[in-house]
Amino acid sequence: MRLAADDRGRVPFALLGVLLLVGSATFSGALSAHDPVADRRVDDAMDRATAQADAAVRAAVGDAAREAAANPVTSPANTTAGRLLSDEHTFRDYLRLRIALAATERLRAVSVGRGDVNATATLPRPTNESSLRDAMDRVSISSRENGTVLVATVENVSVEVARGGRTVAADSVTTTVGVRTPVLALHDRTESFERRLDANALDGGTLDATVTTAMWASAWTRGWSQYAGAPVDNVVSNDHAALATNAGVLLAEQQAFGATDADARGATGRAAVKTGAKSLLSQTGVSAAPELANALPAPNPDAESPASEVPTNRTINASVGSAADHALVGLLDGRGDAPAYDDVVADAHRAGVEIDAETDVLSRTEDPPENSGRGWTLVSISTDTSSSAETVPTRTPAVAADTVVVDAGSRIVTTVETTTRTFRRGNETLQTEARTETRTRVDLAAVVDPAAVSAPVRPIDPAVTSGGALDGENFAAAADAAADVVVTRGGFDDIACDVVTGTPPEPRQTTAPMAGGLDRWVRSDLIELADRVRDRRVTVSARRVAAGEVNPAAELASDLRADRSDLVDAPAAYDGVADRARVAVRATYLDRVLATLDHRANQTAAASDAANNESKDAEFGSLSEAVRAEEVARAALGDSRADGANGTANESGVRFVPDAEPMYLSLGGLDGAAVPTVARGGTYHPLVARNTNLFTLPYGDAADTVLEPLFGANRRVPLRVAARTLLAADSTLENTNATNETLADRRDRLETAVDRSVVPAEEAARHTLRDHTNHSVTERQRILERSLGAWDDPAHRALAITNGSAARAIAVEAAAPGTVEADLLELRLDDAFRAVRSDRSTTVPQRLTNRTVETTRTARQQAVSDTATDAAMSATEDAVADRLNDTLDSRFDTSFKRIPAGMPVAPVPGSWYATVNVWDVAVAGEFAQFRVHARGDAESLTYARDGSTVTLDWDDDGTAETVGRGDRVSFDVETTIVVAVPPSGVGVGDIDGNADERSEGWQGGPGCTVAADCPLDE
Repeated sequence: MRLAADDRGRVPFALLGVLLLVGSATFSGALSAHDPVADRRVDDAMDRATAQADAAVRAAVGDAAREAAANPVTSPANTTAGRLLSDEHTFRDYLRLRIALAATERLRAVSVGRGDVNATATLPRPTNESSLRDAMDRVSISSRENGTVLVATVENVSVEVARGGRTVAADSVTTTVGVRTPVLALHDRTESFERRLDANALDGGTLDATVTTAMWASAWTRGWSQYAGAPVDNVVSNDHAALATNAGVLLAEQQAFGATDADARGATGRAAVKTGAKSLLSQTGVSAAPELANALPAPNPDAESPASEVPTNRTINASVGSAADHALVGLLDGRGDAPAYDDVVADAHRAGVEIDAETDVLSRTEDPPENSGRGWTLVSISTDTSSSAETVPTRTPAVAADTVVVDAGSRIVTTVETTTRTFRRGNETLQTEARTETRTRVDLAAVVDPAAVSAPVRPIDPAVTSGGALDGENFAAAADAAADVVVTRGGFDDIACDVVTGTPPEPRQTTAPMAGGLDRWVRSDLIELADRVRDRRVTVSARRVAAGEVNPAAELASDLRADRSDLVDAPAAYDGVADRARVAVRATYLDRVLATLDHRANQTAAASDAANNESKDAEFGSLSEAVRAEEVARAALGDSRADGANGTANESGVRFVPDAEPMYLSLGGLDGAAVPTVARGGTYHPLVARNTNLFTLPYGDAADTVLEPLFGANRRVPLRVAARTLLAADSTLENTNATNETLADRRDRLETAVDRSVVPAEEAARHTLRDHTNHSVTERQRILERSLGAWDDPAHRALAITNGSAARAIAVEAAAPGTVEADLLELRLDDAFRAVRSDRSTTVPQRLTNRTVETTRTARQQAVSDTATDAAMSATEDAVADRLNDTLDSRFDTSFKRIPAGMPVAPVPGSWYATVNVWDVAVAGEFAQFRVHARGDAESLTYARDGSTVTLDWDDDGTAETVGRGDRVSFDVETTIVVAVPPSGVGVGDIDGNADERSEGWQGGPGCTVAADCPLDE
């Protein structure tokens, strides 16, 4: 064997090479493990990671501060995270929690690499309540420089160094950083501001002191003006309380923040102008004066108004409102001359089956008869006509867009008309012939022609086959009928000949069956449209409204007409007959709304003219002159800003600027679209107020005078006025132990009259239930008894009928609450009540009401005179003594006159006679959003409280858990006012009949009328 072929005992060279490489690497690794340079890398990585951890914590503190300011928590939730926050230090605990979580997240990014050495800094991620508490406990905070520097300490930050996947060094460090962020100052100042709003005057309550002082000053000024003869109907009003409240808010802002909300200052100035103008207008004697004053610019802008707009350029909104409801009920119930719902739907399902034809004479030839000559007498004429049809290429006649062509054909009809004349001369007979041949093109179409409806003309697809929106049969049967016409009349040949000879087929009327669920579908769509139309509004100039130069109802009608096509929302092609019926109902409904608005526009125009004439007759001038007076007031007020308008910097160089929404806490409900954190379409009441006048009666309420029907010629008063008078009499009898027999007798007679006047409304409710529910007679009676039984006396029942409460109660009792049926029934009942209230049978004799009013007032005065004298005179003696002494001898040396308001008190030793009255005033308010902006040397930061629910994903599971809520800034204030004037004159008191004046929304308190509209409060 040759050596080259002998491989025994040999090792492959490749294997030797691998062994050499592995050995070399192992040897090198052993040497490097003891490299002093590598050990220095560990220390260096540790130092660098610790430094990066400090930076990460600093960044985390900044992140947490910004998040906590933007989404603060002042009320903890009963959740894992919320339970960690104490009631005493909720916000600070919340800030600590955010810092802990932010630091944990920021430290994840800390990684220092030095060759094969890597260092990290970490905090354990919490996984349960215990570890979350540990994370928060690792953080402590404090503040410096008046809260503009946040000092945070984070303990037990783990720093580890690894090499080759093995930990070679570890340490636990504590990091303390100071971050220039004013988060604590913002929170603390806001808390101080809220305390100043909510505390009483003795405890430093700025608002309580301001409202009390301002309301006393206002009541005394207006009370003495009323006594002196000025036509002041309302001595203490909620408008004045609102103005005083907003002034107090501004003062509290100045004290807490060193600055005030510039927009709020302007709004308060505008409100002052409006309140003054309202008082001025109310003294003109014009019955519409309150409404004219309300047309002046509102202090809060609407959602679309520029923030910088001057007051008199402000706008007001007018909505379609009840006109939409009236039209809806009228359409569904077939009221009035306009088409009813059932008729519209039925018409949309009707169609004519007919033959459409277009003719064109192509030629006409005539062969005249031979001349018979002389002596012949015409004895007879006979005409013979023959027709023949020739098929030619089809040309379909033009039809409307919604007309469906079932079949079509074109023919040329040749008509030969032979006229034979017979002549006689003696015994001879002569016949002549005249021949006329006409060639006529006849284009034919067997069509289904839908009946005309209010909907726009559009193609229907499908039209003659089943399908479409509700999978209905559509006009399939009509198409079959059209085809039958062609067959039964001998085809297009014979029909063409009949058309030429003037005997075409007569049209037939057919009705398509209605698809299943059609009524429910169309009604649902209609109600959605009604809701949309109800909320339609136009923005008009407040000045032009006040001047009577713009008619909101006419503007609404014009706006609706301009958008009618969009609101009808007809598709390019109807999705079957059902879809066409749906759109036809929409169009008919809109026409009804427009008719209602047109009617209201005419009424508005007449009322504006009358108001303008009354204003002139009162020697106040025209309405436009009244608006010019407001312009003068605005010019006098100016648009200058007070010192500190942009915030006053403190010693830390930081300015705190409050920024409230709404800028002015108004009594009226605000549209949710104009208020942050409130659902669009919702209503938000930033301020509610109530003032109760002790010595007055609920008779002659201005709203009744303006809005309810007046029956002056019949000497009768509306049911609502009589009901309130009856309640006042009841209250007086109860407080006097029914000792006044005259009042008891008049009260009983008034109750009988009110009870009698309620009967027509109850009958109207019975008829409405009969016509629009399936309940039996017994069930309907039980429904009325249960619903109206909530008001167990005639007075309250009458008020419920006039204010809509009864309609709602009956509807809910008769139909499932929250259903379309219940809503429609409520609208029908309300419409029925409104109609019946215009009838004389639902009014009450004016004489009986007036006598009850007078007797009630007298009984009240007598009952309280002894107990009220000492307290009233003690409270007012110093304030009125000097004025009484100076003027009584010269002016008031007269006998007592009948006093329409207030209480004439008995003499007190050492003092003069006086007439006194007492008011209790309560206000409660809430800012939808209250923000404070920090500007200056520290980080620019905004702190916001808006009721939002705050959530955190603290365990990194992808689900955020509720921590708590940042409560809205809110408050309530109550004060009592006593006013005294000399005897005689007209006394002092609210004589407008509204003894218990409650602002809109008082019952539910400040905030959203419907809780669901303020989802962030939940």
